[in-house]
Amino acid sequence: MSMQQSAIRQSDLLNQLVLDRRTAEELGRVDYLWLNPKAHRVEGFTCKSGFLGGKKRSFIWDRIESIGADGIMVNFNAEEFADPEKSEQVFSLIGHEVWTESGDKAGKVVDYLLVPETAAVVNYLISSSGWRGVLDGIYLLALTDISSIGSKRLLVPDTVVQNPQYYAEGLNQKVSQAADFIQEDYSKTQSELEGIRRGAQNVAGQWQDKAKLMAGQAKERAQDAAGQAKERAQDMADQVKERAQDMADQVKDKIADLKASQPLEHEQNAALPPAPDIIEIKAEVIREDSE
Repeated sequence: MSMQQSAIRQSDLLNQLVLDRRTAEELGRVDYLWLNPKAHRVEGFTCKSGFLGGKKRSFIWDRIESIGADGIMVNFNAEEFADPEKSEQVFSLIGHEVWTESGDKAGKVVDYLLVPETAAVVNYLISSSGWRGVLDGIYLLALTDISSIGSKRLLVPDTVVQNPQYYAEGLNQKVSQAADFIQEDYSKTQSELEGIRRGAQNVAGQWQDKAKLMAGQAKERAQDAAGQAKERAQDMADQVKERAQDMADQVKDKIADLKASQPLEHEQNAALPPAPDIIEIKAEVIREDSE
């Protein structure tokens, strides 16, 4: 059998692929191990295959050729193979409650460690519920620390749970680590949000300054346009005024000329209608004013 002597967890073998070493055909996946708690040894295992795991095969531990990280190789011969019978001593301790001899519940069995070469169990793993100040977590339970084993629970001396040997991170430690991670992530997120906020404020300030500049430029353009329109209107008014004054001067000059050429008829002419040329001059002035 090609296996390392280092202990592995029972749970690491569950659902592993089982292959026929001779044909490399798949025989199923590990369903559960046959644990003999009195001997503290695994006698074999059952694997399942087919639709919904309906087909099952059993193997004694000696049939195992090797155990790898992803699968188990077994020596299998369909012609001579017959499912072995489990002994009456085989039953699982997973889920058994752990009680002290003084009558306190200290936790429960959640797993165990075994040596693949011999299938011998070297330690059971129990989860603590914070009994009498013990931190939540997974702890080792030595074989020699078990006083008795029943169908639902096992007994240990009080000293075992008073001085437990820690094995793995428990709930409190994981929660603490998660809280530290969340706090770190929150601080990082806050920093990023602050940077985004400052960036948004800078952008908003730039747009506000740009808007003010554009508004100022638009106001200046409007004022310039208004000034130019006012100047144009004033120029046009001045031009009209000058033309009207010129026309009036021309009318006066012509009237004076007429008076000078007809002094005796001054009184009569004053009563007569305006001369045609004077009417034309006034019409021209009126037309130019309307334009």
